[in-house]
Amino acid sequence: MEVPAPLFIVGTGRCGSTMLSEFLREHDGVLSLSEFFCFTTDLGGRLAQSFPTGQIDAAQFWRVIADAPPKLSTMLRHDVAMPEVLYRPTQASRFRADAGVPALMQTTLPHLTSDAESLFLEVEEFAATLPTAPIASHYARLFAWLTARFGKRMWVERSGASLHVVRRLVETFPGARFLHLVRDGRSCALSMSRHYGFRMALIAMQLTEILGADPFESGDRRWLADIPDDLISFLPETFDGKAFRRHEIPVDVCGHFWSGEIIDGLRALSSLPSDRVLTMRYEDFVTAPEASLSRFAEFLGPDYVDDRWVQRMAKRVRGSATCASTLAPRDRRELSDACAPGFAALGGLYADARG
Repeated sequence: MEVPAPLFIVGTGRCGSTMLSEFLREHDGVLSLSEFFCFTTDLGGRLAQSFPTGQIDAAQFWRVIADAPPKLSTMLRHDVAMPEVLYRPTQASRFRADAGVPALMQTTLPHLTSDAESLFLEVEEFAATLPTAPIASHYARLFAWLTARFGKRMWVERSGASLHVVRRLVETFPGARFLHLVRDGRSCALSMSRHYGFRMALIAMQLTEILGADPFESGDRRWLADIPDDLISFLPETFDGKAFRRHEIPVDVCGHFWSGEIIDGLRALSSLPSDRVLTMRYEDFVTAPEASLSRFAEFLGPDYVDDRWVQRMAKRVRGSATCASTLAPRDRRELSDACAPGFAALGGLYADARG
């Protein structure tokens, strides 16, 4: 049986891709890698560390996947972790929130097994055997090892907000295929504005722009006096979980972010042959779950079409109550204007989008 090319599910985030990870976890032939690159890149802030150039040894690779990501670890310490984080430390846990939880442990391994701490030790032993090689080889060997470890035949990686890293994925995994999951940008943006992960990512972007360096990666505070009072509480040394919960990101800002991610992601995906990219709408999974899941299964490969799996998962498709129509008229207009460039880039997929 021919092993298909690697497959990534990519999107802006808040587009329904977590649901697909959950479904793939129950497919007999597929290893579902959830949030791997979201967490190793620390919400996109560690792209250079996660995709280094040249050759790296086993110890360097282990740091890439097992270091505690500073932003996500800060969120755990202050009890504002994203719901996607599956590892919640207790007094009996090997890892503690105050010391930081390895990237690999926060979601990827707990998504695969209820005994994630034991699996972490297995991965550590395997990673120590890897020869010096480019990062692409390390990732490929790790994913192949995990696939065999769980008795699967192929792997699919899915991370939230992965359009941010899609260019790196295209470069790192030649021949890889991509399912691009899209959703109405207005609904995505509204959901982003309420989601702690996007709140942290957008706050960190603001702080980085002011300071000239990511404050979660650098101690440089030469421009500290320029930080607005409402953002001081989000520096790592003064982080305030209560202030973080209260902080609001304007929904139109999230709309602009969505448009930018769509445009940049489509630009990267456009370099690939058409048979390596499948674009699907979240809304179609909701309104026609069996047909959409069948189409998805066919893209996995002919050996992965499983009608029973499709039927079981179709019953579990869930819609979202997030709807931009609940906004005040002015906010709705501003959000529609912010999303307009993204809708234009998507062409006819959302031809009926209105303000």
